Amino acid sequence: MTEAFSPPKHRSTRHQAVALTRLMGLSLDENGVQGTLLQRAEQRVKRQHEQYQLNVEAVLHHAVEHSDNDVAGHEPDPDWLHQFLSLAEKVHSPRMQELWGKILATELSQPGSFSLRALDTLRQMTQKDALLLGRAVALSSMLNSEPNRKILLGYRRMSGYGGLLPAGQPSLSLSRFGLPYSAILTLREQGILFAAELETGLLNQGEPLRLRLLNQTLLLRPRHNRLRLRYYRFTPLGLELARLVLDQGDADYIAALSKMLSRDFELMAG
Repeated sequence: MTEAFSPPKHRSTRHQAVALTRLMGLSLDENGVQGTLLQRAEQRVKRQHEQYQLNVEAVLHHAVEHSDNDVAGHEPDPDWLHQFLSLAEKVHSPRMQELWGKILATELSQPGSFSLRALDTLRQMTQKDALLLGRAVALSSMLNSEPNRKILLGYRRMSGYGGLLPAGQPSLSLSRFGLPYSAILTLREQGILFAAELETGLLNQGEPLRLRLLNQTLLLRPRHNRLRLRYYRFTPLGLELARLVLDQGDADYIAALSKMLSRDFELMAG
């Protein structure tokens, strides 16, 4: 098994630099002699190819773990599969390898589930980015029968009766739930969320709205007809990737959201 470069904790930068030079073939052999430039290059390429092979094997192992015995519809597109393997070999993080394994398992059972663009986006994501995506999914919901995922952050209350009834904009701070605005910007840059904050149209008084969170459903009834929900919306690309990280919802977020909405909505379990 080849040695992947993973700087050990509590080591000096010098130790880490020496470890990296060893991996790149720059260290001396047992006789204290350094190989030629070509020999060092060949050693580096050999180690790199060994690591790529280990990466692909780890991804395939996760794909087997996440597969079942259902009959596949048809074979995956060969161009897609070639691109997938070319990208998967460069995935070093164990957590990201598991995500790539889930993608392959899903694609084998339901070809066409993930686009090449989704693969390219995932290729550029770090483990930290994947955690942000998981946070976004944990806070997401769907409204009524709409298939689009949203992250509800508040609502807008329009003024009424010539200003006698005041306007307002109650909002949640998503940073309290692990999704600061910097994370929203990152998800926008990656094409996972749409760039602008969005609103629903004016909601009809008394007309029920079913808010489907990951592990709970809320039934909302607007107390008046001056309300619009505000949210961030997942892009089609974001919806593809969200399928990989469907975890449990955030109970604290649901509680805070329910408390905020109860000012202008009647709430009950759906």
